[in-house]
Amino acid sequence: MALLEISIAILVLGLLLYKWGTSTFRTFEERKLHYEKPFPFLGNMVGSALNRSSFQKDLSEFYDRTRHHKVVGFFNLRTPMVQINDPELIKKVCIKDFDHFPNHQFFLNIKERLINDMLNVMRDQRWKHMRNTLTPVFTAAKMRSMFTLMNDGFGECLQYLGAQSSKKGFEVDMKVLFNKLSNDVIATTAFGLKVNSFDNPANEFYQIGQSLVFSRGIQFFKFMMFILMPKVFKILKLTIFESSKVEYFVSLVVEAIKYREKHNIHRPDMIQLLMEAKKEGGENWTDDEIVAQCFIFFFAAFENNSNLLCTTSFELLHNPDIQERLYEEAKEIQESLNGGSLTYDAVQKMTYMDMVVSESLRKWTLAAATDRHCAKDYTLTDDDGNVLFDFKVGDRLNIPIAGLHWDDRYFPDPQKFDPERFSEERKNELIPYTYLPFGVGPRNCIGNRYALMQVKGMLYNLILQYKIEASPRTIKDLWGSARGFNLTPRSGFWMRLVPRK
Repeated sequence: MALLEISIAILVLGLLLYKWGTSTFRTFEERKLHYEKPFPFLGNMVGSALNRSSFQKDLSEFYDRTRHHKVVGFFNLRTPMVQINDPELIKKVCIKDFDHFPNHQFFLNIKERLINDMLNVMRDQRWKHMRNTLTPVFTAAKMRSMFTLMNDGFGECLQYLGAQSSKKGFEVDMKVLFNKLSNDVIATTAFGLKVNSFDNPANEFYQIGQSLVFSRGIQFFKFMMFILMPKVFKILKLTIFESSKVEYFVSLVVEAIKYREKHNIHRPDMIQLLMEAKKEGGENWTDDEIVAQCFIFFFAAFENNSNLLCTTSFELLHNPDIQERLYEEAKEIQESLNGGSLTYDAVQKMTYMDMVVSESLRKWTLAAATDRHCAKDYTLTDDDGNVLFDFKVGDRLNIPIAGLHWDDRYFPDPQKFDPERFSEERKNELIPYTYLPFGVGPRNCIGNRYALMQVKGMLYNLILQYKIEASPRTIKDLWGSARGFNLTPRSGFWMRLVPRK
């Protein structure tokens, strides 16, 4: 009898769980919007949710199947989202009618320290005020002075490579290499801390920083659980980040500010720029609000910048002609510097470098999608005034960046790596709002200059010293091998570096 009762209880529990896992799946049927049948709990993102494919691949394939619909229903796990596939409609909701969609979707409904103080999580007037205050921090002039700090990181990376170099070349997991570089650059530019993760990979900043990355390990599963079951997450008293690790970064920044103010020390990094912005604007920022803007570098820059370096290197080894042309441009810049260090202005003069990185961002976009949250009811219409969808307050909007970038209507032969798409002669062929590597509208990425100068600066240094070639462990199919939220294959980004001299 007891066994029967237990079996019935398990069956009832299973049915209740299934009902909960599919409870949102009639949303678009009721609202008469085309959608694809979702999988229980995982929606239309089965592959990436189970770590069998990348989010970019899942989203691109979904977009490809539904692109003939300007607006389509999309399930990100259990969450129903209205996906906008048409570039003109993207412009409409993200720019023209921005006041109806001023925020990112609100899923981090927790009071965990620092999270709600980060610019990309802030909402409405609080976000607008912080964005306006921070915008001058990321101007070319400010990035120019910060670039000198990045140069030190590039030098240490090359020293590390030189120590293991041989005339015949050597094999390197570029993901590990560029993670260390990205970590050290963030440490010096955002937290005012000098570390060398090449000589000392066990340093505290690197170890703690690695544990915060969402895209892998325990952090990935905690984040997925939080999105899927936020109430259970709270009941179990779990946190996205361990408080001791958050406290570590808070102490770093707060102590640095106190020390600099006491001893009148100036250093061209993010802490200094935030201190100046607070002083000049008369801002009454809390310590946490200042730290949170530094903290965001781990989520916006750490993984993304190293991934962009990896995917660009991957394309260069498969396209030696492009690599050679990039090398020739780098040599010209090197000669123009007359033995001096690379500068921000010199980076800006590398037009072919910009074309190469732009195409890498197109083919291997870092952000597969961006989102918005409907703040007030809105009727979306086409150019002829036909109603496409009636948005209600609380609706979530999905913009499929990865899909747009692989759409052959906008980028012919999208699988081909072709930097010429971004040449001066062909730039005007680009259809507006089909190329969105840093998002779109007022809520686009504020740190795009920071990311680009780091990636271009490192590629310049690397390409001058080494040829990038395939090694026995170089992945053959990156599109099919990448997993989860980023484009890193499980086996690593192995490549061969051959000294040019």
